[in-house]
Amino acid sequence: NLSGGERSFTTLAFELSMWEFMETPFRVLDEFDVFMDDTYRKIAVDALLELTSTQQHRQFIFLTPQDMHPFLKGRANPPHVIKMKDVR
Repeated sequence: NLSGGERSFTTLAFELSMWEFMETPFRVLDEFDVFMDDTYRKIAVDALLELTSTQQHRQFIFLTPQDMHPFLKGRANPPHVIKMKDVR
């Protein structure tokens, strides 16, 4: 059996492969990294950001309850990140 993080990572890989066959102007992922540990999250975020840089004619929206800033440090063209206020 796969762990929750492994299932999330496998699902993300499947979705990325499906995107190769769909011609939509935007791509949206919601809570794609919820069960991933930091290692899988880094690999996933790196893959997603590489994809966004090669497909600049599309708009990408990634929703996550996780903090993305540790994975964006040192990037030449970091994406625009909107962080909502904590509800507590």
